Amino acid sequence: MSDTVGLSPRQYRKNFILGATQSGLWGLALTFASTATVIPMFLKKLGASDVEIGLIPTLVNLGFTFPSIFSAPIVERVKSVKRFVITVTWLERSPYPFLSLLAFTLAKTNPTLTIYLSLMFLAIGYFGTGFIMPGWMDFVARIIPVTSRGKFIALGNGLGGVLGIGGSILVGKILSTYPFPQNFGICFVITMIILLIAYAILLCIKEPKIEKEENNKKTNYIKEIPSILKNNKHFRNYILARFFVSFGVMGLAFYTVHAVGKFSLSDTYIGTFTMFFVGAQPLANLLWGPLADKTGHKNVLLGGVACNLLGNLIALVTPIVSPYYIAFALSGAMNSAFMISGLPIILEFAPPDRRPTYIGINNILISPALALSPLIGGFIAKNFGYTTVFFVSLMANMVGLSVLYFGVIDPRKRT
Repeated sequence: MSDTVGLSPRQYRKNFILGATQSGLWGLALTFASTATVIPMFLKKLGASDVEIGLIPTLVNLGFTFPSIFSAPIVERVKSVKRFVITVTWLERSPYPFLSLLAFTLAKTNPTLTIYLSLMFLAIGYFGTGFIMPGWMDFVARIIPVTSRGKFIALGNGLGGVLGIGGSILVGKILSTYPFPQNFGICFVITMIILLIAYAILLCIKEPKIEKEENNKKTNYIKEIPSILKNNKHFRNYILARFFVSFGVMGLAFYTVHAVGKFSLSDTYIGTFTMFFVGAQPLANLLWGPLADKTGHKNVLLGGVACNLLGNLIALVTPIVSPYYIAFALSGAMNSAFMISGLPIILEFAPPDRRPTYIGINNILISPALALSPLIGGFIAKNFGYTTVFFVSLMANMVGLSVLYFGVIDPRKRT
């Protein structure tokens, strides 16, 4: 990076290890509050409808994407991205003390209010995640060279996955041993403690000094979107592919609820499903990380979408419970692929000084699909059944895979 005063090789290695460790602990923490398994069952046991359960990924995805376009201009102007990250991250970590408090107090006496408050706190937390995202990705770009970013994210995800296997086993034991709703409250407390440890590690990462000219020019980032998309066809097609793939993941929110109801499973299976979802990620990282660094991010994303497509197919046709383990594992592999390459590929589409803006444009354009797809999934589940949700997800993944394969050339292959 031309605008970075480099650190010593030793400090870069230290940042690599600290950053990956922080990411791994983040992944472990969210194992105990998984929006794919734990949170949906918490709300289901409180009496939530399928539409309300469908709101979980809607709020998560909308919060994760929409705020980025508003934080992008802030990130492009700040001298210390680290200061921005360590400040805003308190907002994204805020839901879990409140969720634990709800589980220990209000859940038994007023489950309906608990459902709505839980959704509200999740929305606030994931708004923080979306707001911080351009800063976090720019921070990663500053501290990790381009040819090491795949390994960096893979190591963080892999560590989170390995730790998450043990965490998932513990989730199953907690949920099956302690009475409801205290069992979920314990999980949320553990999430909160691990996130505090991860924050302490984040503080130890050293940010390179930045030398850049003052830019006082007022820019309308929304008005910039058409010209950027017009001039960058492959970036435009990538966003289109992500738009369709966003509808391809709506089935995941209903895997657990469908399997538990269809096969009359105990709460222990929630932990087991989580273990396969989380545990598949470090295994997938062994492939995705080196593949991203050696061949570019497009191949990783193609593999991830193909995994999710197969997961949809399994959930659609399986008459027994055991193939669901594979479906969760494939979903975990897709999650890993998009964690490793979904945003890092945008860092390569964008000029170095416009990385936050490109991240924001990507996020705001795919946010409608990410927000609407779970709601649509909840509506379909309520009126037509879960298998129809899985079929629609399967079709959306097929379209997204085609657009990504035929319409996008990896940025490294165009330079």
